[in-house]
Amino acid sequence: MKRYELLYILPATLTEEETTPIATKVTELLQQNGCQISQEVAMEKRHLAYPIKQQRYGYYRLVEFSAEPEVTAKLNDALRLSQEILRHIIVEKPIKSQVTLDREQALRDRLAARRQQHAETAPVEGKPSPAISAEELDQKLSKILEESAEL
Repeated sequence: MKRYELLYILPATLTEEETTPIATKVTELLQQNGCQISQEVAMEKRHLAYPIKQQRYGYYRLVEFSAEPEVTAKLNDALRLSQEILRHIIVEKPIKSQVTLDREQALRDRLAARRQQHAETAPVEGKPSPAISAEELDQKLSKILEESAEL
């Protein structure tokens, strides 16, 4: 069995309560085809990148499941024929090996260390320079004017 993700969009003309029976139908469809559902996530209502069937908003739902590769074609056909679903996509979810997980964790640790180091070395609010008296300022200005006059 392979692991898959199904993402589908329901029209925003429905209320959140009305999306639940449709999600139940999709779950039942998956189970009837021998899929083992591992996770189901109801995402929020979002603006679509472009209108689909004259809809600009939709409810996104994500389902992770395990199934035989032949089943995905049947699922695609059944979901495509459903009038309640605007769009759907089924993709194979890669299984990460322990080596890959270790590399990702090492990368996260290095990034966290860099952020912490950068936060520690970040310049602290500069100390205000000591106030220069008017006399010292006049002396420096005079000196600069004398040097420029000599040129």
